[in-house]
Parts: sequence; structure tokens; C-alpha cells
Amino acid sequence: MNLPELPANASRRDMRIALVRMRLELNRQELRHEALVMLQPLRQARQFGQHWKEHLSHGSTPLWVAGGAALLTTLAVKKTDWRRWMRLALLAFPLLRRHPPRSPGNTG
Repeated sequence: MNLPELPANASRRDMRIALVRMRLELNRQELRHEALVMLQPLRQARQFGQHWKEHLSHGSTPLWVAGGAALLTTLAVKKTDWRRWMRLALLAFPLLRRHPPRSPGNTG
């Protein structure tokens, strides 16, 4: 906070004005701090989402495949048959991670 410059022979009125300005600045800084504290969880959630978006867009298709297989397992398969599909998804995941899909630019 910048303190206002007052001359040595400042009047009471000038000192009151300076005091009011200092209080207003202090209130402004307190509000700014409180807003930053309140918005911190939102910022963390946004960063978390961006992190996963970047992570999933960089060659992590096998993770999507395993997630899709798990989703199909839970939604579309009969209760007696879900273990077989889950086992298939868990077996396919490491294989797909070992051989990630090539990007269109790489032909080597």
C-alpha cells in the first residue's frame, strides 16, 4: 500500500482525507484478497481439467479405450458376463499402452 505524501504542515482536513483514502485502499485490498481466496477452488478445478485434457490429448488413447470398455461393461453387458469384459479390458490396456497409435505426421 502506498502511503500518501503529506507535507509537514498539513491541515487536519488534509490528514482526514489521507486517512479516508488509506482506509478505502485497505478495504479494496481486503476485498481483492477475499475474492482470490474464494476463487481458489475454481482455479484449481480449472487447472485440474486442463491438466487432464492435455494429458488425454497426447497419445493416451488406450486410457480412453479402457474407460470405454469399462463403461460398456457397466452399462451394456448382463450382470453374469461383466467379469469377462472387464478382464478383456484390463488385458487390452497394457497392450495398447505399449504400442500407442502413431500420429499422422510420423511415417517412420
